[in-house]
Amino acid sequence: MKYFRNMILGWLCVCLIGACSDFLEEKSQDEVLVKTASDYSELLLGYMGYSDCWGLLYLLSDETRLDDNQYWGDGNTDDATGISYRDYYTWQPDMWEGTSSSETNCYKEMYELIMGVNAVLDGIDDAEGDQATKDRVKAEALGLRGFYYHFLVNVFGEPYNCNRQALGVPLKLTAALLENGIARNTVEKVYDQIVKDLEQSSELFRQYPKQRGDYRINGTVVDILLSRVYLYMERWDEAIAAANRAIETSEGLTDYTKMNAGDEFVMASYTHSEVEWVYGKAKMRPILFVPSEKLMEVLEGKKDCRKTFWIKKDEILNQIQITKIDRYDLTELYNTIRISEAYLNRAEAYVLSEQANKNTLALDDLNRLRHHRIIGYTDVSIVDEEDLLNAIREERYAELCFEGHRWFDLRRYGMPSITHDYKIRKNAPWETYTLREKDPLYTLPIPTSMFTNNIQLEQNASANELRRVGIIK
Repeated sequence: MKYFRNMILGWLCVCLIGACSDFLEEKSQDEVLVKTASDYSELLLGYMGYSDCWGLLYLLSDETRLDDNQYWGDGNTDDATGISYRDYYTWQPDMWEGTSSSETNCYKEMYELIMGVNAVLDGIDDAEGDQATKDRVKAEALGLRGFYYHFLVNVFGEPYNCNRQALGVPLKLTAALLENGIARNTVEKVYDQIVKDLEQSSELFRQYPKQRGDYRINGTVVDILLSRVYLYMERWDEAIAAANRAIETSEGLTDYTKMNAGDEFVMASYTHSEVEWVYGKAKMRPILFVPSEKLMEVLEGKKDCRKTFWIKKDEILNQIQITKIDRYDLTELYNTIRISEAYLNRAEAYVLSEQANKNTLALDDLNRLRHHRIIGYTDVSIVDEEDLLNAIREERYAELCFEGHRWFDLRRYGMPSITHDYKIRKNAPWETYTLREKDPLYTLPIPTSMFTNNIQLEQNASANELRRVGIIK
């Protein structure tokens, strides 16, 4: 799929350079053309979240740690397994140019996805075909663009609730090439565009019956994303409204307490009622890492089925496996957007809103989710509002682990200090690396290779930080 996507992207680039206004016109009978709504639908499928970027987020957060039992190859050389991820894992300012540079370039990859989506949006209104198909393709494309810009602005821009006037990322809303590049927009401006895209997408989807599966987004996915974006923007009532729409149109939470503990668990499957979208892939093999001690403490309850299904230990190899993301279907897609997020987004928004009975409503969402995760669970009653908010956020840490949420959540929680332990080879000492409270590296530097073709780009202050040095334990 990625080869097909890149081939089409290259073809679009050539056409756009040669003739932006008529690049879809027929040139010869042998040429592959994109002119019908169905053609655009097939083209868009190649841009449905297929990227190497998602694994970066749990390398940065407090979800993972290196494990001595499974981290090493031969155990003695400097070519230790995992060195490719060291600069991400230790928050180095030159992470894109150091040992990790061969792994991925999330800035470039996201804009490649956006370029393909923009090409669809540029042409879909004039495509041949029925209006319903064109509307659905447009809804999918707008939803994807909002999703990709949400990733970019939360990686390369400061948190919205910290400094919305800080530089975000360039807003590129057409596939046409710009000779002199494009400047960065503010975080607020990027969020405004994300909301505009997602709201328009949601409205289009609501006109037609819901479709679920085939690795495509739908209206429920878009409303989950809207509830997430509004939560980050601290627009509580709008977050609640979007979550309400998502929950009303969902297939319902999957009840883990009724699943057989002996069954092999595959998260990225539409057989789970709560899974609304399967996307992405893992270039970063999670077998190199294990859940952090902090995460394991949250999941430690013996009757919490999430630990049973998501994290298992191979007794023969003495290895912990994150089965939540270390089991692939044949397409190598492993990320999901699930309706459980909508419940958590809504619960948190309730607590922070001014709505009547807000804490009761938030508790209802928290207890409902836990009933589907913990065998024999009994409803809890939390009176103190701060305790309730902390309980919801801790539940979010557990429920959404390794799904690209925790790093973004840490940013909006105030960017607390976290640490990672690392060692270069088995016989070397462990070293502790610290991401300080409100550390500049909570906003990642833009890869320097991106400045070649965009002379208007400005770099983040985090690029000027000194390389991080570990403290021997």
